[in-house]
Amino acid sequence: MMRPSLDLVFKSALMTESVPDAGFYTWDLPENILYADGALSALFGLDPSAAETGLPIEAYLERVHPDDRPRLAKTISDSIVGHHPQQETYRVMSALGYYTTVASYGRVFRDASGNPCRYVGIVIPAEADHTDKPH
Repeated sequence: MMRPSLDLVFKSALMTESVPDAGFYTWDLPENILYADGALSALFGLDPSAAETGLPIEAYLERVHPDDRPRLAKTISDSIVGHHPQQETYRVMSALGYYTTVASYGRVFRDASGNPCRYVGIVIPAEADHTDKPH
């Protein structure tokens, strides 16, 4: 029996399912500048041009629901210190004033001396509906 190539399996899976628009980012840790694509800036209700040219991580954390912010900050910190992948679900404020649940996956990279230098990841919508009313 002939097995399909991985390319064909991947293509057919994408063609039969609706895939949410994923937001990608890279965070320069020493400079504290996070560079993001348009999908991520849309999820967080931020200006896409500013996100692409870089914003401090605080600009993103301010858009996270206040109840979720401490847990997310701890998860990211633990990931950096422990050098392991991060996975978290939390709510973010969109440009329309709604909190939307997202899932994030990230990982730290270290320089030749072992110092954390980059944190890269992806954020995707975790649900289709808004979790709260406009604010």
